[in-house]
Amino acid sequence: MVGSLAGCAGGSGGGDGGGGEATATETDTPEPTATPTPTPTPTPSGPPEDAPTQTITVENKTFVPMVAEVEPGTVVEWVYEGIGSHSVTSMSPSSSESGRTAWNPDIASDWEMNEDISSEPVSHYFPESGVYEYKCSYDFGHIGGCAAVVVGDQDYDQEMLPCEPQ
Repeated sequence: MVGSLAGCAGGSGGGDGGGGEATATETDTPEPTATPTPTPTPTPSGPPEDAPTQTITVENKTFVPMVAEVEPGTVVEWVYEGIGSHSVTSMSPSSSESGRTAWNPDIASDWEMNEDISSEPVSHYFPESGVYEYKCSYDFGHIGGCAAVVVGDQDYDQEMLPCEPQ
């Protein structure tokens, strides 16, 4: 009786156990999972909530201080509490876009600002070092309405401005 049990081990096809090859079942190997591409962190378009703030006021038609020295990452706010109109109008070394050429184009930084500060304060975030010259469009020319924000370690003083405090 031993011979009849041997035929069961042969796999499919017959029970005689003679000459049939056993068929191995192939198993699917899972494809390796692709490493996910990290999502880049977006660059913030504005200042962080804890950014330091420097206030510049308009007093007697003059920006005070006329040269504000701040660290990179500072928000500068301009305020005016008087009668009349004042503005913060940027001056740039390459005036092709703005039409407003900086007084010291060899060291001035490009930036864009043209805001009226007659009724509400205005602010600008300065994330990078540089020298940012500006004027009041209403007072420059006959009064001392010019100034600069010096961000980081820059060589710039009030003598480089084309106007005097009033």
